[in-house]
Amino acid sequence: MSLSRLPHQARPSPSLLFKGSGVLAPITCCTYTQKRRASVQRQPPGYDVVVVGSGCAGLSAAIVAAKHGLKVLVAEKSNYFGGTTAFSFGGAWIPVNKYQKMLGIEDDVDKADTYVRRVLGDLYDEKNHKKMQAFLASAPEMVEWMEANSAMQFAPMPIPDYHVAKEGASVGRTVSVEAFDGRLLGRQTLRDVRYTLQGFHAFGSMQARPWDIPALTHPFGSWSNFHFATSKVVRYVVDVLRYGKGSELANGNAMVGRLLHSCQREGVELRKNAPVLRTVLDENGRVSGVVVGVNSQTGTTTTAAEEQIPVNKAVVLASGGFGRSDEARKYLPHEWSACPKHNVGDGLRIGRESGAAMPPPNPDNGIYAPISLLRKKTRDGGTQIRRYPHFSQDRTKPGAIIVGRDGRRFANESEPYQEFVKNMHAQGIDQAYLLADRTFLRKYGMGIGLPAPYPVRHLIRSGYLIEAPDLATLAGKIGVPADKLSETVAACNRYAVEGRDPEFHRGENAYDLMLGDPSTGLPNPTLGLCKSPPFYALPIYPGNVSTVYGLTTDENAQCLDKEGVPVPGLYAVGLDQNSVMRGTYPGGGSSIGPALTFGYRAALHIAGKI
Repeated sequence: MSLSRLPHQARPSPSLLFKGSGVLAPITCCTYTQKRRASVQRQPPGYDVVVVGSGCAGLSAAIVAAKHGLKVLVAEKSNYFGGTTAFSFGGAWIPVNKYQKMLGIEDDVDKADTYVRRVLGDLYDEKNHKKMQAFLASAPEMVEWMEANSAMQFAPMPIPDYHVAKEGASVGRTVSVEAFDGRLLGRQTLRDVRYTLQGFHAFGSMQARPWDIPALTHPFGSWSNFHFATSKVVRYVVDVLRYGKGSELANGNAMVGRLLHSCQREGVELRKNAPVLRTVLDENGRVSGVVVGVNSQTGTTTTAAEEQIPVNKAVVLASGGFGRSDEARKYLPHEWSACPKHNVGDGLRIGRESGAAMPPPNPDNGIYAPISLLRKKTRDGGTQIRRYPHFSQDRTKPGAIIVGRDGRRFANESEPYQEFVKNMHAQGIDQAYLLADRTFLRKYGMGIGLPAPYPVRHLIRSGYLIEAPDLATLAGKIGVPADKLSETVAACNRYAVEGRDPEFHRGENAYDLMLGDPSTGLPNPTLGLCKSPPFYALPIYPGNVSTVYGLTTDENAQCLDKEGVPVPGLYAVGLDQNSVMRGTYPGGGSSIGPALTFGYRAALHIAGKI
């Protein structure tokens, strides 16, 4: 074992090393062993902190706690680390972050507070005020602490807030995370990082940042494009042979990779396939342990057992909410969720069983996004459904048109995903169609179908993409009135030429324009032509990528009982705590930003630093 891997308190003094030799003196070895044994004997059993779940909220809490000298276990229920974060773009909404100045943006806490007050409205009440103030104060501090003390490295994004017309809105409050070399994790941990959603990678696991996509889809456009694309593919092939998957991690996978690497460096124990079943409470009602499920394999027989683990300081619930549970339909006005299938509300159940309370539901209890579905037959004759959330990759690009069953548009295709699905809910639209032509499909892709040169014929054969030689035939295939569909497309083509959308004002604000494409040469970069056959339709449905309704917590992420008193030793972060945004969505990463921040604050509070 190298000295760098030893716990800080167990490392020998540099004065005990032979200078220039790089080895320990014999007497030092004996002394070190004796000290280590004594330290182990004095150490209390179990862990100081057990984190339930391995998304960004739980991993950030684990890193901060370990950095402050606490012994930490991360218990992940599934076979993969990363939770919902691994599926995301990895953006975090952090007002007053240090990167805004790089973009020439001056921001301040008062301005950010004004903005969230306008977005939340009556939801910004006295109970939420203290929590919001803690978030606004600690979020930029968290960014700087993480960059100084872990492998996390953020980057600026010139994205405007989602409600650009509201007082206090700004630009650059969303920060991204730098790509990460997954080889640093080691072969097994790299393989244990949750795969991205299909459509967010190529060839199975080759990932790319959004700004790399033009070079990958136009490899012969220039020498630099060709060099970049071929280098990336060659490395990917080598990675698959060596690791079984690509090692260049981007977006949410990069955030997970960086957090996992930091956990490894700080000595955090990472366990997968380790569902926390319940807490153990002492005679005073304090959380003093957890019971973890353990499966043992003997031949073809799996035996389920339980392990009780003492917890000396706190349990942090970070299990990812309940988006895939049967209970979700009670709080969400739609059926489909793109969060991991293991996110069924374990943290909320454990919290309530331990004495924590839940507040009244929020007006909106999820992060919404339109979702398309790829249905695939399984070997046993069943059907597997893969879910793809349409954030901004396709529907916001010029030439995309979304219609309801009547063949008419019903909203601005470029508006933020939360607001777009709320529009679907308000109008009772349970299914719509994303329409585009051949030029659009080859340039931007549609859902899981990637841009050229990547193949899409298999998606057409499966029925995911619907193809037709003309609009009348397409209308017949999707069951909408042919005359209405033709009128809608003709109107959109006219709007593209004129540069103005009189129906839904697409392209009239900074957010729309940022997601458009000025390379079309048309006057409005969000409006494009749909006229090159064949034509395509992709069914989309109102859905969500996570729940945001959770346990009642205070400004330090302590779980509160129904009287508003902290449950001793119990914290909830990420999607297991009720969102500080109360179901609203101020900007990109309005879930990940608070998740990282309250994970940070929870660990500081556990360590007695706040």
